[in-house]
Amino acid sequence: MKGIRGQGSGIRRFLVRGLLTVVCGLFLTGYAKEPGTKITGYDDFGRKIVLPKIPERIVVVSGTHIPTLFELGVGEKIVGVPNSIIKSKKPPYKSSYPGLIKEYPDLLEKPTVGDFSSPSIEKIIALKPDLVIIYDSSDTPGKYSSIFEKTKIVYAAFTTPVSVEFGLLQIKRLGILLGKRKEARILSNRLKEEITKLTQKASKNKEKPLVWWSWGGGMGTYGKKTVIDELINKAGGINIAHDFDKQYFELSYEYVIAKDPDLIIVSCYQEDEYKTNVERLKDDPRLNQIKAIKNGRVYPMDGHKFH
Repeated sequence: MKGIRGQGSGIRRFLVRGLLTVVCGLFLTGYAKEPGTKITGYDDFGRKIVLPKIPERIVVVSGTHIPTLFELGVGEKIVGVPNSIIKSKKPPYKSSYPGLIKEYPDLLEKPTVGDFSSPSIEKIIALKPDLVIIYDSSDTPGKYSSIFEKTKIVYAAFTTPVSVEFGLLQIKRLGILLGKRKEARILSNRLKEEITKLTQKASKNKEKPLVWWSWGGGMGTYGKKTVIDELINKAGGINIAHDFDKQYFELSYEYVIAKDPDLIIVSCYQEDEYKTNVERLKDDPRLNQIKAIKNGRVYPMDGHKFH
């Protein structure tokens, strides 16, 4: 699970400092307008990154950021992908991102470079990237990026968004580093407008359903101050784990039964999980009296879209 597990005051201070640094950077640093122009930007951890030109060869060590790169128009510049993208080149692929490779099948032809927790530095260097985009943990900064510090590889570290605003700023940070500042602004504004419209529509509903987000069909869920908690609220629901000042953790059966959620959202990461993860909950005798299960309101959803 790549989600941020646990959150303390120190982490909040860290994120606040990082965001302040980045926001200042958005206004004070330059960005590329033409090929060959030097780029100065920041990653999610406030690290200043200087590139001599717009990156033409990009290695991505986590599949989480690939959709954004395509949205910004630089998908064809990806020259290396994580192992989790390609586990089989034949349907049903058994990729950790089956929806992604269906939409962008050319990813199947890209060289693999390990995964975010165990990248192959040798393979990455051999691809001669201008920029490597990696995932790192916000509660343990350096957990996955320290291996790159020992090299001359230019990398930018990004983490799981803790809020909608954080995610929109993340898109802008990527845009600056990729020489796509305008495209990133348009994309983030579009997403913000879509969320606003949905929020306004949801606000007209008088009743707010109790929602249980079940990670992978298990008891894992997300508490307060996570983007999932915020999105449930914006969509007109109430997260049954909202009162927990945690991020990713497991609920007890007793707690879920007592809350009696109106609907359940089940995150899925493989095509076959859309059926098996839902059935796992429906077939659990400890949960068969919950309103959501009795009323058939259990909905599978692509978990990757929330990272």
